[in-house]
Amino acid sequence: MPYISIVIPAHNEENYIRQTLHSIHNQTYQDYEVIVVTNGCTDATEEIVRRRENDKLKLLSLPIANVSRARNYGAGKAQGELLLFLDADTRLEQDSLQKIKDQFLSSHAIATTKAKPDSPELKYTWALWFKNMYLRTKLYEGCSGALICRREDFDKVNGYDPEIIVKEHRKLIIKLKKAGKYKCLDTTVTTSMRRFQRWGLLKTTGFWLGQWVKDYVGDLKKSKYEKIR
Repeated sequence: MPYISIVIPAHNEENYIRQTLHSIHNQTYQDYEVIVVTNGCTDATEEIVRRRENDKLKLLSLPIANVSRARNYGAGKAQGELLLFLDADTRLEQDSLQKIKDQFLSSHAIATTKAKPDSPELKYTWALWFKNMYLRTKLYEGCSGALICRREDFDKVNGYDPEIIVKEHRKLIIKLKKAGKYKCLDTTVTTSMRRFQRWGLLKTTGFWLGQWVKDYVGDLKKSKYEKIR
């Protein structure tokens, strides 16, 4: 059985999924499996993944778009000891899996990574510098686009809440912290700035600040957001 199971939910990700899968294929550490769960796709995402299926890559499909249900479904089919939930628009560094294996300790129950933008513009670099700062310092224990936990612990807390599709990582982190520590690992993922580019920094920042407030008052089940593709 593989040591790491990488679960990727994908809803209409034809513009990103190739690069994400390529970044996994080129890893220095190869004891992994990839489970892509397409959900509610109306574009070429499924066909792109299907053409790449092999003994390390499985394609699963759900008819309705729901990122939390897709992650739970993929995790239910996973065989690895560690689960890596990776966004479909997020690429790993070449040695990310090796660093995850080495740095995810027995005292850890949940971990994320640092992030960098897929655009060289300074405003995006600064935005993710700030995000990395609060992840590393635990000012806010969130997710960079990659989230790591043990499959055993994930099963014990019943995984993601299927009724939450915004800040769903945060709710899982809170549940898993009862089993151990949160950590920001020393590796970096490259993630899409498409929402910042479509909405602008001001609107995007305002949206996520609003979600933090909803998180604080326990109102996340009412949260929705526009899909940016």
